[in-house]
Amino acid sequence: MAEPGSTASFKLTIEATSGGEVKLSASNVPTGWSARFAGGGLTIDSAYVGPDKPVEISLNVDIPADAQAGSTTIRVSATGAGSATLPLSVRVADAAAGGVTLTSDFPELKGPSSSTFTFNLTLSNGTAAEETFALDAQGAPGWTVTAKPSGQAQATSTVVGAGASSTITVTAEPPAEVEAASYPVLVTVTGGGQTVQGELKVTITGTFAIDVSTPNEVLSTTANAGTRTDMPMKITNSGTAPLTQVTPSSTAPTRWTVVFDPAVIESIAPGESATVTAQITPTGDAISGDYNVSITAKAAEASGDLTIRVKVETPAFWWIAGVALIAAVFVGLTWVFRTYGRR
Repeated sequence: MAEPGSTASFKLTIEATSGGEVKLSASNVPTGWSARFAGGGLTIDSAYVGPDKPVEISLNVDIPADAQAGSTTIRVSATGAGSATLPLSVRVADAAAGGVTLTSDFPELKGPSSSTFTFNLTLSNGTAAEETFALDAQGAPGWTVTAKPSGQAQATSTVVGAGASSTITVTAEPPAEVEAASYPVLVTVTGGGQTVQGELKVTITGTFAIDVSTPNEVLSTTANAGTRTDMPMKITNSGTAPLTQVTPSSTAPTRWTVVFDPAVIESIAPGESATVTAQITPTGDAISGDYNVSITAKAAEASGDLTIRVKVETPAFWWIAGVALIAAVFVGLTWVFRTYGRR
C-alpha cells in the first residue's frame, strides 16, 4: 500500500538458465504515473544475467499526489533468451490515512556564544509505505548548522518505515563575536512526495569575562611601612554581555589593609573599562622587601584577578634617626674619654 505523492518500490530478482542480456519493461502503468528500473544505483532498462547467477534490481513506481485510492496491477516483462511476466499490485491508500510530521521537545535553547546547541527532533512517517527522507538545516549567516540521523555522523538522509519514527539531531554553532539575540534555525525534511519543516530558535545570552590590569600595564609599586600607597586598577569587560555589581577584593600579607575606591561598580558594558583605586597600606613594622597582593574583581556573572608586587621601603626618618643616634653615641663616648681619660 502506498500514499498519493509517494514512491512504491519493489525488489525483483532475475534468474536465467543461460547467460545473456535481459530487456525490462513495465506495462499497464496508469496515466500520470511513472515506473523505472534501478540497479547498481543507476536507472536501467536491461540487465546482463549469467547462468545460475541471479541479478537483483528494483522497480520504483512514482505515484502522483492526485492519485485516486484503489488498486492497480502493473505488469513487468523480462525478455531475452526467454520471456517472463510478473504482475505487481499497487494499492493506493486514502491520502487522509496519515502524513509526515516533524516535532521537537525543546524548540528553543538558550546559552552563551561559546556553546554548541543540540536539538533532538522526531520524524514520524504516518504513511503506509517506507520512505527515504532527505535532511537539511539552515541558520543565520555565519552559523554552522547540521541535521543528521541520530548516531550517524555523516548521513544526510534517513529511512523511516511505515508508521514508524526516527530521531534527528540538529546542531547549531554560532560564529565568533555573535551578539546577544535570538536566531532562527529552519529544518527541512523531504521524502515520499512530502516536505515538512521545523522551526527552532537559539537565544544567545552573551559571554562573560573580566580582565584586571593597571592603566600602564605595570604590575608593581613601592610603599613605606605604615604608609598608604594608591595604585589605580583597570577592570575591563572582555565579554559580549554587560557585567553587573563588579566588586574588587584583595588577599594581602597579615595586618596589611587594602581599601578600594569605589567599593562597587554597578555595571560595565561589553568592551568598556572602569578604574578603581587600590589603597594599599603595609603594616607599620613591615621589613623591607617584596610582597605580593592579589587583586580580584568579581561580578555577578564572572571574575578576574591579578597579582601586584609591592616593594616595602623603610621610611626616611628612621635612617635619619639612626644616624643621629649613632652620632650622639659617638659624641658621648668622646666626652667620656676626654673627661675621665686624664685621671
